[in-house]
Amino acid sequence: MEGPRGTKKEEFNQVLILVNYVFRKHIGIEHNMGKWYPLLFNEDNLENMRIIIEDNKPVSHIGISECEITIYGCRTKIGSIGSVCTYPEYRKRGLATLLLEDSMRKLDKDEVDIMLVSGGRGLYKRASCVEAGRVYNFKIFQNEIGKLNNQEVEILPYKEENLEDMVKVYQRESVRFFRSLEYFERILNTGAAMDRKAEILTIQKADELLGYLAVQLPEKGKGKKVSKIAEYSGVRGAIVEAVKCIFDRYNLQELNFNIPFYDEELIYMFKKMGFKSAMVNIPGTIKIINFPRLMKRFHPYIEERLGKKKADLLKFSQQDDKFTIRFNQEQFNTDASKLAQIVFGTYNEREREMIPKEGKMAKVLRTIFPLPFIWPGLNYV
Repeated sequence: MEGPRGTKKEEFNQVLILVNYVFRKHIGIEHNMGKWYPLLFNEDNLENMRIIIEDNKPVSHIGISECEITIYGCRTKIGSIGSVCTYPEYRKRGLATLLLEDSMRKLDKDEVDIMLVSGGRGLYKRASCVEAGRVYNFKIFQNEIGKLNNQEVEILPYKEENLEDMVKVYQRESVRFFRSLEYFERILNTGAAMDRKAEILTIQKADELLGYLAVQLPEKGKGKKVSKIAEYSGVRGAIVEAVKCIFDRYNLQELNFNIPFYDEELIYMFKKMGFKSAMVNIPGTIKIINFPRLMKRFHPYIEERLGKKKADLLKFSQQDDKFTIRFNQEQFNTDASKLAQIVFGTYNEREREMIPKEGKMAKVLRTIFPLPFIWPGLNYV
């Protein structure tokens, strides 16, 4: 056995054969992993295509996409994990576990603070990856679109000439990925979003681009036509108006629209129209790789919430998978399986049961957490 290690240039196509076999050919669908996931499968990312070699070929793979993100002006790095697979005849040897452990070490070395995994199987949960985040899942039905009056926008398929305007729109988001112009263009041309065929639609009024939507195409043979918004950005009022356009374009019976809890403006608009929602987690599972470093990067956010004096009294430490928060003379200890839920919240707010009920520490934790967590959207791997 050789590895875990990065992929060599001459092994790139062999890795694509592996992931396409496991995720596509093996279950009888189109070979498209390289096209759908260009953030993982490109020659600039070879070191993050982690593999194990046996019998002179890659037999197990885990993909990492490292990205900078900004949350209310605080910058950190996230490592998205996907395309984790092993040829059937090499399974049950612990190869995926070796790759995951190797990936977490690499993420920490690369100063990545948060790991987002596009799955929730036992492999990830054994590594203390947990469901976390807080998102409003709105289900909008065809018989409700009469509530959407005064439609003044139109939706049009994305064209290359829209790219710079879309970058400007996305830059205004308070919680977002850092995407270079080339990076953004790459993910807009995949024809997919969050593991489904998708279309990128611009929202326009009188030739002004007000926003965009990444819309998963309705699947055929599923009875009623249901679609999902994989990512949105732009003027919130224009996004609301565009919902009726989406129903008309695809002749939908139902549209699923996920809105993170911090987007209070859009949530307010949808609720005001009477649309119903349920709370859900961010898709996949999350683990905090380096807690003290993450909190250091969020010190400006904490200072704004608590004031400088109190923020400076907060201390964060980590020893393996044990974590400690200190404030004045108070100390709070937790473990990796709870930490991400405390920091980023959960759909049912069960993190409230994990923190102190009284004292100054309790008030501090309730004030600074949960932090907003980024919706994976077009960065989903």
